[in-house]
Amino acid sequence: MIALAIRRQLENMETLRRRHNATIVQEDVVTSLTDCESSSSCSQSSHLSESALTSATQQVMPETKQQTSIDDSTMQSSKLRWIGLLVWPLMLFLPLLLNHTTTYHYSTIFPRSWYTLHGENWLTKSIEEGGIWEWGTSILYSSSSIVGNPLRHPLGLSLGISAVAIGQFFLLIYFRLHQQQSLGNTISIQSRGAVKYNYLAALQNHLSQPGGFVLLGLYLSITWIFNMLPSSYYSFEGGIQYTRVALCLVVQDFLQYIMHRVEHVAHPKMYKISHKPHHKFTNPKLYDAFDGSVPDTAIMILFPLFVTAHIVRDCNVWTYMAFGSSYANWLTLIHSEVTFPWEPMFRQFGLGTAADHHVHHKFFKYNFGHLFMWFDWIAGTYRNPKDVWGKEFNVGV
Repeated sequence: MIALAIRRQLENMETLRRRHNATIVQEDVVTSLTDCESSSSCSQSSHLSESALTSATQQVMPETKQQTSIDDSTMQSSKLRWIGLLVWPLMLFLPLLLNHTTTYHYSTIFPRSWYTLHGENWLTKSIEEGGIWEWGTSILYSSSSIVGNPLRHPLGLSLGISAVAIGQFFLLIYFRLHQQQSLGNTISIQSRGAVKYNYLAALQNHLSQPGGFVLLGLYLSITWIFNMLPSSYYSFEGGIQYTRVALCLVVQDFLQYIMHRVEHVAHPKMYKISHKPHHKFTNPKLYDAFDGSVPDTAIMILFPLFVTAHIVRDCNVWTYMAFGSSYANWLTLIHSEVTFPWEPMFRQFGLGTAADHHVHHKFFKYNFGHLFMWFDWIAGTYRNPKDVWGKEFNVGV
């Protein structure tokens, strides 16, 4: 990189020198022409001067065009690199579409009974509390209340899972373009280079892991349908509560940090059957994010998810969807084998990056946090990727 910068600087200096020489020639020619306006004896020298001016101009023009082309290409490449920032709002595409648009508003698409409780005068309820799924015989209705444990209508569940899937769709498209350097140059995090793999096989493995999205989907289905979440989580009223999304992410990552450290220091047999399968990836790629074991997912992801929901008890459907999609997709991003353009800024605020998480996979005893490095800072378990630049990691990651 230093050699390239020096080379570009020398090229710029040479271009400036040639432009300067051409300017001098042009000034001399203009002076000569002016002096010779009243003299016929200067006609020959005038023609020679005009020739010199034309030659100098032709010499400089290709250099100028070439430099302009390089500058334009560099600027365009720099802009393309930042397209990836769109991944973050696109994680919230579905809740934003269904709650903040007129044509596709959920109230115009879905029957009211799917997202409002049944019961006396349920049509006039001011709060849309979440519909009841009339399935089975465990639900009895009285004149004023519902007796028994209701089975919640799966509308909110289906939308939540769809939100994660749509976020993954946009993320994986962007990552493929980024990985192929279609949006600018990328740097592999570890100095030994990114692992080689078949794209379609890795994608299939990523989406079908029993300990990944399959288990997460099963957890979400059980806790939702069987009414195991705080009542506000079933409410469709209001929009995305962004402060609650942030709070859920922090609480979830704090609990995950604790469980992560427990898995590392607990009995070796527990580590072997739970977290060790995920640590076979000492140089992970993005598609390894959920490649682990069922016990590992249950301990480090599902248990914190359940506790987080009962700590942050005032979320609505849209907030829960936004949190779930942001969380799942961010976990995927930090396993990337190459860096992203926003990571230097993230690291300044202690937000988790792929390079931070590669430190954990490489050395095992640092960076137990995933989305935030704050808890590693506090506990003294953080190691900055810069500490191993030029050694295990490439410079600049």
